[in-house]
Amino acid sequence: MLYFFVKYLHIIAAVFLFGFGMGSYLYLIAAVRGRNPVVVAEVARLVVRFDTWVTTPAGVLQLASGLGMAYLAGWPLGSGWLRDALLIFAAVGLLWLPVLVLQGRLRHLAAAAAAAGQPLDEAFARQYRPWFWMGVAGFSGMFITVLLMVTKRSLGAWLGLG
Repeated sequence: MLYFFVKYLHIIAAVFLFGFGMGSYLYLIAAVRGRNPVVVAEVARLVVRFDTWVTTPAGVLQLASGLGMAYLAGWPLGSGWLRDALLIFAAVGLLWLPVLVLQGRLRHLAAAAAAAGQPLDEAFARQYRPWFWMGVAGFSGMFITVLLMVTKRSLGAWLGLG
């Protein structure tokens, strides 16, 4: 019964991690595409808030519950699929702090542009581009991690390497 409770927490954490994470990502992209610094500043403010207080704790719960399930099920952390999923999850996690920093900068630059009645400038674009591509990389990694967890096949098996 404990395993199923931990699995439930793991699934709920995944829903929050993906739901809030992807929602924040897409809302900020949509706001930036509108080029209105007032809107971008407000959306970025909310994205920073939700990513800090919802998405980040969901990621921590995701890892903790995943490790708990592995322990309860007796899965060795070195098994192919679990090792690969953990490595990709860690790589995605390493992108998270720079993403949060960049979101804060985007919020600040958009708010400054809005206060000055100016459009978003090249300084904003220089922060936005890496934020955007880190998001692409991060969500790609998360989709692969979920694939490995659901199928319990290693990345090498998926790539036909063994």
